[in-house]
Amino acid sequence: MSLSRRTKAGCLMTLLILMSIGAGFMLGIVVSKSLQKKKEDPAFWKQAAMKHLEKLDPNDDQRAKFEVHTDKAVAELSNLRDEGIKDVWEIVNRAVTEIQSELTPDQRQTFEKIRPKGPESGAK
Repeated sequence: MSLSRRTKAGCLMTLLILMSIGAGFMLGIVVSKSLQKKKEDPAFWKQAAMKHLEKLDPNDDQRAKFEVHTDKAVAELSNLRDEGIKDVWEIVNRAVTEIQSELTPDQRQTFEKIRPKGPESGAK
């Protein structure tokens, strides 16, 4: 069976396109994850807020005051996020305790392996 040059070229072009799509998809996932991780950083929050405030063309005095207000807001948001994470894990741990009380000894052994481990229990 002999394939024509046109068929071979078409197959190679299709393969090239599919490989490019796959590589672009994987690169997109990597970039998306790195951006998401960056957005979780409070320093990024401040930088983004200051960048938006620069659109107002502030003078140096205003810029310094904006920075003070932004620092205060970022600190409050960081505390709020930390408290929220703590509250979530308190709820999860309470549910885990309630579930454990309903389990048989065999089920408890399996559950210990699969139960969610929070930031504080991961260090134990």
